[in-house]
Amino acid sequence: MDDNIVFFPKLKDRIINLGKKALEEKNFSKALMLCNQLKEMNEHNSQTELAAVACLLEGNRAREAKERCEYLVFGPFESDEAIEVYISILFQLKEYEEIQKNIKRLLAQKRIDENQLNKFQAMLSLSNKVISDREGIKGEVVNLHKIVGNSVPIDKQLELINELRGIDCNLVIDQISEILKSPKANPLIQSFILFILQEQSIEKDFELNKVNQRMIWNTSVSVEEHKNFVDAILKKLSDVLESEDPSAFEIAKTHFQHFMTIYFPFIPMPADRNIWAACFYCIVQQFFDRSVDEEEIKDIFNVEYFPVKSAIALVKRFEDEGYFNIK
Repeated sequence: MDDNIVFFPKLKDRIINLGKKALEEKNFSKALMLCNQLKEMNEHNSQTELAAVACLLEGNRAREAKERCEYLVFGPFESDEAIEVYISILFQLKEYEEIQKNIKRLLAQKRIDENQLNKFQAMLSLSNKVISDREGIKGEVVNLHKIVGNSVPIDKQLELINELRGIDCNLVIDQISEILKSPKANPLIQSFILFILQEQSIEKDFELNKVNQRMIWNTSVSVEEHKNFVDAILKKLSDVLESEDPSAFEIAKTHFQHFMTIYFPFIPMPADRNIWAACFYCIVQQFFDRSVDEEEIKDIFNVEYFPVKSAIALVKRFEDEGYFNIK
């Protein structure tokens, strides 16, 4: 049946034009969809595939970008234009053995331009050094066990996290797994670890247990729901506060963003945006010693005061437990 499909005349040109427009508008998900459509139609080329790689990178999908770019470099297109992008992706993923292997392969195939030869030779030397150093430090990596039980002060935990940022997380992956699944671990520290795993594009499923919520998490898990929740509440706070009291808005905004960093990638319950907007509105009014009555909250945010009061109590508990004490 598929063999009998006839595409509309000039459909390829139409898709390419739509793709260019999507890229200009930075709508990378739409541009990727159009690149994939061209591939399904077998109307793709090295340029549309390179555009797809760029869209994947913009979407923080480095692993998928690597696979697609590898096929672009070594598959039927043999795109020399994509070589530098491919090696850059490998650097981003810290896959130094792959860098070493592929640069040698490209040199053997005489596919690296003479003008770029020095740069790639330098990359090869750096990869060789990193591989050698990595072998030498496997037994001397950072010890994260103190973080699991949240038994040391937050500033000491942050020092350990800074050390973690400077190494390959794969070297301490078991310790990281232990922290992420521990209900005793500081949820803010757990969030910082998740951010580092995202930066390093670590490809692994982790059991995540924090703020009384659980999930299986990996770097490809969408955080759109969390982001949309944050954006919606900031908009509500902006509508209510920013024009009349910019200072109060900035304080409420900063406090709320820190609170949501503690919760990342979860959303606080109940997931009613008006409750949490009202919560941080009340908190910032208290900060300035201003009274807020229940009817005012009901009029502005269309919520009852009791759930807002419970939300405020949770934020205050986090403050008391030191989750906001980041210098």
